[in-house]
Amino acid sequence: MKYKTLYRVIALSVCALSTTQSFARIKLITLPVREHVEIQLENKNTTIIEEERIVPLKKGNNDIDFSWHNTSIRPETIVFRVIDGSSDVHDNTPNNAKQNAKQSDIIKTNVISVSYPPNESALTWNVYADKNGTARVRITYAINKLDRKYHYIARTNSDETNMQLMQYIKVNNQSGESYLNAQMSTGMDHTIALPMGLDESQEFLNQSYDQIPIEKTYTVNASELGYRNRSQDKLNVYMHYHIVNDKQHNLGKQSFAPGKFRIYQQDKKGSSVFIGEDWGQYTAKEDEAKLFIGEARDIVVKRIIKRQKRQRINGNLYNWNVLLSYEIENFKDKPVNLIIEEDLRALRGEVFASRNNLIEWEIGKETSFSGQPLKKYTTGERVAYQISLPARQEEAKQMTLEKKLHINFKNEW
Repeated sequence: MKYKTLYRVIALSVCALSTTQSFARIKLITLPVREHVEIQLENKNTTIIEEERIVPLKKGNNDIDFSWHNTSIRPETIVFRVIDGSSDVHDNTPNNAKQNAKQSDIIKTNVISVSYPPNESALTWNVYADKNGTARVRITYAINKLDRKYHYIARTNSDETNMQLMQYIKVNNQSGESYLNAQMSTGMDHTIALPMGLDESQEFLNQSYDQIPIEKTYTVNASELGYRNRSQDKLNVYMHYHIVNDKQHNLGKQSFAPGKFRIYQQDKKGSSVFIGEDWGQYTAKEDEAKLFIGEARDIVVKRIIKRQKRQRINGNLYNWNVLLSYEIENFKDKPVNLIIEEDLRALRGEVFASRNNLIEWEIGKETSFSGQPLKKYTTGERVAYQISLPARQEEAKQMTLEKKLHINFKNEW
């Protein structure tokens, strides 16, 4: 007999069949349908099912059997609890008697033991009840093949200063079990009714956020983002939207799971224009998400190695003096922020061969960037600066802005 997750409650009566006191199940009670099912999606790696049923119990010991044939339930995760119980109150009981039935109607229960029938995908809980009645039981377990994927729709205003963000979840049920009265819980302050049939997929809007302040940046990085035209030393200029997942930016309610972002911009007529898509990484609360939206063609950055000079320290030990020049032109009619990143291990490989696995460096005196390097992008092997580029002047000749980065590599051999 092929059946999906089957629950059955069998009330046992003790019968003296012989002098050896053998016991047998003499009555089968059909378990009612689930009263409540919650599919918990909070954990990004595990799907948890929590279901409740009203179970009829007889005074004495009762066996509650649980089986998971042909389903993807993880048996080591199954947890059983009796939530509450009440003794039998018949339909012909007067209403005033029903209302007066309080503490005396509560069934006292105790889970005596759990056993695993051999060669079966099943287990049995032995539950004691001090009187006849019903009990609400909760069964919790993890299940495989009930997966979800996240994707996002982002819409910015016309001047790209704020964003509306909608998070969608698509749930795919290949678990072998159906949950037709399920509530989806995603860690927010509400649940969503979403029936999940066998081999079925469902999608729903989980959260919507409005008026999210964003920052648009332009970034160059020779080793990671490459060159638009290598023969002319022109770098690719990548555009990004930066979103901070905190309350100050009208977010911070939850972490953002990885997923595809489809990004639109509102034009001056109020219509939405698709401008790109990116795969967003996991973003915890207080962290920043960076969304790629394309390459800028109206900002030109030329990167030139002006100097590479070796200075002997002792024996085969040297310092290397490297000077980089960035020639920048902004053809936009508004000012923009440009981030210049330099991978120092890659730069060292460009100018000389080193047998040293460690990298020691310092910023030299000829560096012309104002202020300190950007802390959130600068590491032990990378330095980054941000500069503000003025808008182009239509009547004036286009001006080229030059910035220099002076790096001293130390103790190379």
